Amino acid sequence: MLKKHWWKALAAVLLFYSLSAGLLIPLRMGIVSDKSSLSLKTGQSQSLDVWVYNGRFESGEEVQARILLAEDQVYCAQKIEIGQARQLKLEVALPQLDPNKIKAPFPLIEISTPKYGTAFTDLYIQKGEGDLAVDACQSEPFAMTAGTNFPFLNILEESIRNLFYHVPMWFGMMFILLLSVVASIKQLMAGQGLKNDHWARALATVGVSYGLLGLVTGAIWAKHTWGAYWSWDVKQNTSAVAVLIYLAYFVLRSSFEDPDKRARIAATYNIFAFATLIPLLYVVPRMVDSLHPGAEGNPAFSSYDLDSSLRLLFYPSVLGWIIFGLWLAQICFRVYRLEPKVWENQFRD
Repeated sequence: MLKKHWWKALAAVLLFYSLSAGLLIPLRMGIVSDKSSLSLKTGQSQSLDVWVYNGRFESGEEVQARILLAEDQVYCAQKIEIGQARQLKLEVALPQLDPNKIKAPFPLIEISTPKYGTAFTDLYIQKGEGDLAVDACQSEPFAMTAGTNFPFLNILEESIRNLFYHVPMWFGMMFILLLSVVASIKQLMAGQGLKNDHWARALATVGVSYGLLGLVTGAIWAKHTWGAYWSWDVKQNTSAVAVLIYLAYFVLRSSFEDPDKRARIAATYNIFAFATLIPLLYVVPRMVDSLHPGAEGNPAFSSYDLDSSLRLLFYPSVLGWIIFGLWLAQICFRVYRLEPKVWENQFRD
């Protein structure tokens, strides 16, 4: 029995692994100070209060703080005091320079410890009136000694765990709907029988369900990061339109009583519906500015937002949801295949 259904066991293992580990693995240390407080003036010495997330400092612990203006222009904090458990009080000095000449992604403030590794965030620098001379430092940040952690991204924070739910839903939807289109093409080529139509309907049912779950998880994520469940972002809008087009597939099926005619028309519409997914999900959002990763000027799946620790869980999650979707489609196929017989028996009774 296990040899026959090994792929179902694989889906269960992959989903359990990715979802449980995705919830249990902690984030790395991150800087959560208010942006207005992370401001420095050139040519003078000043103090900064830095607050961190997922890190606790103890008296005597090694801590390093650096200001990065460029890869080869780094200034170390002159004095570091541990305030509260998550607070550092820094004395920092910058030489006189033109802040407008600093190129992105700099300037940055960086905190590192052997225990928690490195955290950094944006820093605002404005021109001061002082003329202090400060030498650049050559020290390197501490590397984390051990442990697996997810990256801390200032906007996402703990919601980065939704990566293992939201994104795999769309990957799974596309793959399953592609199989549904293949079944529809086979139905049109065969010209008779309803086996391929049942498969197309079953796969479309699961695919659209994944799309709806993708919209829901995306709305929850948007509420945390963008401040609203629905911000009318172009990717949100086009994704909703794509799902509505596929929901119309089921409305169309219910409009015809003749099984053969319904199978032919539904197969034709299914091919059309899938053809609209590509421009709606992958072309249009890349042509305009968007808050969503993957749009113009906002790349997705970079080394910054999908590092090695996330990849170890993200790809198994995608594969697990795809296989689980095929499992659900198989169940739906059996239901749809038995549906005419159930109706026939009811009429007999």
